[in-house]
Amino acid sequence: MAITCCLCDVSVLEDPVLYRKALAELPWPERAAKLERFRFDRDKRLCLGAGLLAAAMLREAGAECLDVSRTPFGKPFLTAHPEICFNISHDGSSAVCAVSGTPVGVDVMDIMEYDSKLAATVLGPRELERTEASSDRGAAFARLWVRKESCLKLYGTGLTDNLKALSVLPGETPAGLLFSEFTEGNSLIAVCSKTEFCAEL
Repeated sequence: MAITCCLCDVSVLEDPVLYRKALAELPWPERAAKLERFRFDRDKRLCLGAGLLAAAMLREAGAECLDVSRTPFGKPFLTAHPEICFNISHDGSSAVCAVSGTPVGVDVMDIMEYDSKLAATVLGPRELERTEASSDRGAAFARLWVRKESCLKLYGTGLTDNLKALSVLPGETPAGLLFSEFTEGNSLIAVCSKTEFCAEL
């Protein structure tokens, strides 16, 4: 199965009628309960939009049962379809999902003003040097961030790993991992896998 990655704009869910209709179609009650605990409407829309996108893509990939289990680190997988792997992410007004026949990680991030303190916390020395030397440090940092997080999400460990120790510079990525990167408006998307990416965003 080729990797398929789709991105959607969740701002359409600002319409209360569409939001309620979308919520009724969400197949995961635990996700519905989770999004209602968010304080801000923006976070609710992102959580809902990402869930609906994932459900649609999983059904398209042939999943007949969408019951979800979780790894010890909390990464979800389809209980009845372990052969269909997926991962979701969201930021700003965008939600993204990647579906594959092998483990996959995806991350999306809006390009923001460069934060040197944050960069020093998560980037290794060479990564930080490259970023500081860039003519667009905000975009350079975002590119490394989405690569790092998509890699950790592939493994299912999340941010429990040492981000500074994980180099994702070209030529220094962990053996066997491949990154595909896309830009959509002000958003950067990275897909991490162990197979070639051959589907359109």
